[in-house]
Amino acid sequence: MDIKEKIAKANEVAVNYIINSDPYWIDIRPAGEVVEGLTDRMVTHSGPPIEYKDMVELHKRGMRNACLLEGWAKDAEEADRLLRNGEVQLTSALDHNTVGAGTGIITKSIAMFVVKDRSSGKVAATFPAEGPYQGGFNGWGRYSPEIVENLRYMREEVFPPMAEMLKKRGGVALKPILAQGMQMGDENHTRQDAADMIILKQCIMDFINMDYPLDVLKKVVGYFSQTLRMFHCLGQGASRSAMLNNVGLPYSTMVTAVCGNGVEFGIKVAGLGDQWFTAPSPYLEGRYTSSKYTKADVLPWIGDSCIVECAGLGGMAAAASPIVSLLRGQKLKDSIAQTREMEKICIAKNHNFPIPNLDFDFLPVGIDIRLVLKTGICPIIHGGNFHKEGGLVGAGTARVPMECFQKALKAFAEKYSEG
Repeated sequence: MDIKEKIAKANEVAVNYIINSDPYWIDIRPAGEVVEGLTDRMVTHSGPPIEYKDMVELHKRGMRNACLLEGWAKDAEEADRLLRNGEVQLTSALDHNTVGAGTGIITKSIAMFVVKDRSSGKVAATFPAEGPYQGGFNGWGRYSPEIVENLRYMREEVFPPMAEMLKKRGGVALKPILAQGMQMGDENHTRQDAADMIILKQCIMDFINMDYPLDVLKKVVGYFSQTLRMFHCLGQGASRSAMLNNVGLPYSTMVTAVCGNGVEFGIKVAGLGDQWFTAPSPYLEGRYTSSKYTKADVLPWIGDSCIVECAGLGGMAAAASPIVSLLRGQKLKDSIAQTREMEKICIAKNHNFPIPNLDFDFLPVGIDIRLVLKTGICPIIHGGNFHKEGGLVGAGTARVPMECFQKALKAFAEKYSEG
C-alpha cells in the first residue's frame, strides 16, 4: 500500500469518527475532576500555547483574575508576580479534553458540562454559559463580586438538580438537537437559537417531575430559558469529543483543532498528534454592533469555539443559517456559496445534517490539509469580534491562515516520508 492509499484509508477512518459520533451531555462536575491533566495552580487559555508576557492584555487580565478566584493571590499585583515567575502554570485548553471559548479561562473549581461520545467513549468537558454574565469569568476573564457570586450560585444551586436530571434520564443526546436546529436556522457557532429551545423542550418535563421545591425548579428552568446561547457550550463539547478519537491517528491529514489566542492562530492535524502549526492570528471581517467601533478597537481572532468548524458546523454550515450571513452584510446566495466552497477542502459529507437551503444535500466535514493547499482555499470560521477591553462588538468570519497548513504538510511529509 503506497502513502496515498494509507492517507486515504486513515482519512476515511478519521472522518467516520466524526460522522458516527454519538455525543451525550451526561454530567456537571468540577474541572479538576474531568479535565485531564488540569492540576492545582494551573489555568487554561484559548489558542495555541503562549507565555504570559506575550499575551494580549485581555488574556493577562483573565490569568490574574483566575489567581484571585482560586485564592492563589490576594490582589492583581501578587497574581501578576506569580504568573511572571511561573508559579502558576498556563496551558492551552486544546492540549486537554476541553475547549477554551473566548479567553478560555478554566481552573480546577469551575463547574463543567461533561459530554461523552458513546460511539468512542471519549469524554470532553466545556464550561457553561454564565447566565446573565455572558462571557463572564471563563469567556472574558472578568472578575467582580457579582460574577464570583454567580459562579457560586450556578455551582451550588442551579447545577446540582440539573446533574441529577441528567443521571435520571441517562443523559441528553446532542446530535439530534444539532441536526434539528440546523434545519431551523442554526449553524451552531454564531447561532444556537433553535437548539436552545429544543433542549429546553426536551428537559422541562424531567425538571417538573423532580422532587424539588418550586423555587429551586424556577432557578434551573430559568437558567435554560434565560441564558443566551446556552447550547453553544454543548455544541463545542460534542465537537471536541468527536475530535479526541483522531488525535495521533497515523497517516491522517484531517484537521483536529483550529484556534487563536489574539496573537497567534494554530491548527492540529490527526496524524501529527498534539503538535501545533501557527501563524499570526487573523482579524474577522463583518459588521460591528456600533459605528463607533473600528478594526483598531478589536483583537485578532481569540478563542477555541471554532473547534465546531472541525466537526462540520459553523463556517462549514453557513448555508444552514442565512441569518448569520445577514449579520455580516451578506445574502442567502453567499451563505450557500460558502458551504459549497468548503466542500472542496473536506473529506466527506455528513449524512446526519441534510440542509433545506442545499435542497437537503449534506454538510461537508473533515478539513484535509492537502486539499487546502491543492485548491488554495482556506477554511472559513465564524465568530465574534472581541473588543480589546472585553465584550463582543460584532460578528464576522475569518480565514484560517494558509501558513498553518503549509507548516503542517511539511511536518507531515517529514514524519511519513517513505524514503
